[in-house]
Amino acid sequence: MRVMTQKSLDYLKNNPKVADFLTKVNAERAEHYKNMASMKDRTNLVLEVGNKFLRLWDGTSCWGFISRVDGDLKGSPIKKGDLLKAASWKAPAKHARGNITDGTARYGVYGPEYL
Repeated sequence: MRVMTQKSLDYLKNNPKVADFLTKVNAERAEHYKNMASMKDRTNLVLEVGNKFLRLWDGTSCWGFISRVDGDLKGSPIKKGDLLKAASWKAPAKHARGNITDGTARYGVYGPEYL
């Protein structure tokens, strides 16, 4: 089970857009799992801060990534705030699934949407 580190908590304090997004997703996940009586061990998403990306953990699984920088990912342009699906626990998938800062992020309770 992962827990928020002090570095992650400090990042959320200084970045209200990311904190609001994380609160919103956790609330939607709580509502979804409340309606599913068989699923009792729901966990909140936990943020891990890296150099280029924020990694969102759901227990021991990687839920998705949020870009911290503008640049290029595997030949595809990314902007700060882009929501990315996880290709593995260590790396994001190539294309962005919207942006959390402008409200175009596409996701479900299980992670960012497929293309």
